[in-house]
Amino acid sequence: MGSAILIVKEAALKKSEFWDVTVPRVLSTYAILIFVLLWVGLAIALVINREWLSLLWNWVQALPIVGEIIIWILFLPIMVGLWTWESSWSTLVNLLVLVGIVGWTLLAASSFKQYVL
Repeated sequence: MGSAILIVKEAALKKSEFWDVTVPRVLSTYAILIFVLLWVGLAIALVINREWLSLLWNWVQALPIVGEIIIWILFLPIMVGLWTWESSWSTLVNLLVLVGIVGWTLLAASSFKQYVL
């Protein structure tokens, strides 16, 4: 019985539909959820304590260069948001840039999900 289930599972994994549709759909859904959580966290930090953003920025800057590059690649929209917030621009410009980046992130993630579905 156990070997029959294993054979059925292996056959399901070999189907191209699984790799072409299911995996990208799951990954894009998780990407949207992760970035929504990160943007909500950034918004909470802006409202409650803006020093948290500086602490996060300084932590990333203190990483070894390889770690910093990995963080920048994995969390590019968030890192650009932190970079703009830590810049010397006015608060209004920082907020406009953050809103633009959040919009771009959600638009890119949702259009990718529509493309995959």
